[in-house]
Amino acid sequence: MDADAFLSRLDSHRQAGRVDDASFSRIAEYEKSQKMSAPKAIVIDEGHGASKADFEATGEGSQLAANSKRFSLGVAAAIGATLILVGVGLLASLVDDATGLDLVIPLFGLLAGLAFFAPNLKVEGKAEVFVGEARSILFGVASMVAVMWYITVIVDKPWDEDFGPLNMFAWGPTLAVAFAAVGFARKMNAWVSYCFSWILWFYPFAFALEAGSGEFFSVMTVMAVLSYVMVSEYLDEKRTAGSGIQAAFLGMMWGIMAWFTLEAFDDIANNEVILPLAYILGWMAVVEAARRYTTLLTSRRYPNGQNKGWITTLGLLVFYTGIPLWFGFRFAESIGWEELEVAGFDVYLGFVFGLLVHVTMGLQLFGWQAQNVVVKPSLTEPGSFAGSVFFLMAFVWFIFGAVDFLEDLAGYLFLPLGLLVLLIGTKRLIASPNADATPEQE
Repeated sequence: MDADAFLSRLDSHRQAGRVDDASFSRIAEYEKSQKMSAPKAIVIDEGHGASKADFEATGEGSQLAANSKRFSLGVAAAIGATLILVGVGLLASLVDDATGLDLVIPLFGLLAGLAFFAPNLKVEGKAEVFVGEARSILFGVASMVAVMWYITVIVDKPWDEDFGPLNMFAWGPTLAVAFAAVGFARKMNAWVSYCFSWILWFYPFAFALEAGSGEFFSVMTVMAVLSYVMVSEYLDEKRTAGSGIQAAFLGMMWGIMAWFTLEAFDDIANNEVILPLAYILGWMAVVEAARRYTTLLTSRRYPNGQNKGWITTLGLLVFYTGIPLWFGFRFAESIGWEELEVAGFDVYLGFVFGLLVHVTMGLQLFGWQAQNVVVKPSLTEPGSFAGSVFFLMAFVWFIFGAVDFLEDLAGYLFLPLGLLVLLIGTKRLIASPNADATPEQE
């Protein structure tokens, strides 16, 4: 039994409660390390017709080779689908110039329908990958083109006028297309579509931002649907690890949307502190729930053992690496205490508040144990990785704040301090036993 099949069987035992999460994580990491460090087999060709391709089908690198080929097929299908879309668009333009007939919606609608309702095309293997990728791209893009053409060309309402109550006739159909495209890409298991389907979410979000008095409701609805897609990915035990790529990019899109809401919703509460504080407290509430109710939030893994918590990483990097500093400066401004004079130098308290928030969020991810920040960092577990990112950002804001505080004198502080850290660290590592430096080899 290969490692993936073994982990899949073991995961079923974990879900049934016969294996705890910690044991499963250790076994999964061990199996992955064994797979990566396995010695390469030696093949001796004695003229019996064995080829390199035959060996790759059974060797340790077969899975990586298969994944590379699958993605290459997807890229080729994406190129072909793009040429079809451009060709249909040019055909519609030629017909419009010659006859005055606008066939954009009929042609792209027909194309989307053909891509979606093509279950009778029975293909397998590489052909299934190729056709599935093409169908996914054609359906998503052609549907969005048809809907956008109707809204922006046929209806052609000014941007300052709502299309229906709360502008929902604009963002509603585009949101439905974006949601359907995500599901169809998952159905086709289309890897290239996984990487680009998040772009379709810009259209409903842009229309939601133009909803006038209904902007808050519209934007929150779009973000709620996007959140539902990610939560469904996290909770569904039948999803493959490939769809996690799509969820990660959707998490990035969520982070982009969140940044826009900070400016868009300033006037609603007449307070620039409430919304960033709500985002921060919401994050910390989810993390605390994850710590206390591990069965619900932290035991979710794909069949290959990959932790589903990684789908939030891009959203974390896009949004939560900056929101504490945004909150810090807005909070300092709201209390009317933006600067503090120390020994003739001005300290901007926004840096101080942002740093403290980052440290608090990072410490929470290490179980409120300060020593874990040093002894339990990880690049394989999303929780401790995120905690390390928060501490790293706290250090970055410390550097910026110190440079702003000391100005030209900062160089006289950082140069000797950096040399001192390197010298002390090198001395202690030389004096320490080698066993302490190689825990990853166990």
